[in-house]
Amino acid sequence: MLLLMRRPRLLYLTSAFPYGRGDTFFGPEARELVRQGVDLRVIPMRPRGLLTVADAKTWTVRKPLLDLAIARAALIETVRSPRTVASALRLLLRRPEPDVLVRNLAAFPKALWIAHEARRWGADHIHAHWAGPPSTAALVASRISGVPWSFTAHFADIAANNLLEEKSASAAFCRFIARSMMELARQTAPKCDESRWVLLHLGVDVSETYRIPGELNSPAVLLTAARFDVEKRHGTLVEATRRLVDEGFDVQVWLAGAGPLKEQVERQVHGRGLEHVIRFLGFVMPEQLLEWLSTGLIDLVVLPSDAEGIPVSLMEALSHGIPAVACDAGGVTELLGDGCGEVVPIGDPDALASAIAGLLSSPERRASLAQRGRERMEREFAVEPLVEQLRDLLGFGAGAEAADAQPAAARHADSSATGL
Repeated sequence: MLLLMRRPRLLYLTSAFPYGRGDTFFGPEARELVRQGVDLRVIPMRPRGLLTVADAKTWTVRKPLLDLAIARAALIETVRSPRTVASALRLLLRRPEPDVLVRNLAAFPKALWIAHEARRWGADHIHAHWAGPPSTAALVASRISGVPWSFTAHFADIAANNLLEEKSASAAFCRFIARSMMELARQTAPKCDESRWVLLHLGVDVSETYRIPGELNSPAVLLTAARFDVEKRHGTLVEATRRLVDEGFDVQVWLAGAGPLKEQVERQVHGRGLEHVIRFLGFVMPEQLLEWLSTGLIDLVVLPSDAEGIPVSLMEALSHGIPAVACDAGGVTELLGDGCGEVVPIGDPDALASAIAGLLSSPERRASLAQRGRERMEREFAVEPLVEQLRDLLGFGAGAEAADAQPAAARHADSSATGL
């Protein structure tokens, strides 16, 4: 039988990506994995909403958290390996807190289905984004199927401590996107085995062409792309904007995003008399945001959050030569420190307004931040070399292609039958 050299096969578990309005920041990494020759299958645990990363459709398997096919596969795996399945279930019971336990148990049947499909498809590795239910599913699927696994931890998922010790001991590697996130994990689960912990940023596409800021738009346009949640602190930006207007600055503030606190922020804007200054754009597709950054419509990107990993919205701004101002949360300083951006205290509208005013008033300062920020992006956050490192961690480095004795037609038939 003819032996075929096949691409390494990766199951890539997410919460909802590429559906809905969250997790869109995984797009550059997923695309680059495909471009670098990985046979990628994205499995969102709870796919909801519309497809928001259009090109991801061809390598995504959309299945609900539970359906008849998942229940059938879970039953098959339980009959096939009852002791292993029982052992995996007992592992989940180590975290009896109701919120953690309920989410893990809800993911359990789909985890068994993932194990079933990993074996049928011939997956070489399972990687999960988020240290919560997606990585729980990857852990269980690995135990059942024998396929190695790993996960990427971000921020809030670390603080939830969903079996961090057990996952650190079991995974081939545990990836953190920022040094500050590693420290958070140490504080959250101090007994973790850190021998498999690695620091590897999420990357973005670093545009080959970019503009160093010159003249401001009239009015100057400030962009905040963030969901309307408590931790994003849009209210701090509203108060800072009131100060800027009172000081005579001609600005427009664009708020891109949706979320439960949007109406509250709208009321604050009306109460401060800023309806003509602050625009609510709703959810904006990632491609549209990138077009605005690349065509000079945006003068500054601002993020007033009190909880972040390393925000992709700031990374994308820097990669396009747009200066950024943000509060000192999470990994922000790892991105904007050393003169790559302006970092101000959390919840301080006076400091935020002062930093923005300083940039609006100084073309030289804007150009300096833009240049240094762009250089940092090229050096530390460009997606191509970061994915090369990720491939090495996954065991998919140069020469990782494997001989496949199964005829291509048979593999295609299996793929069609299983959805992978």
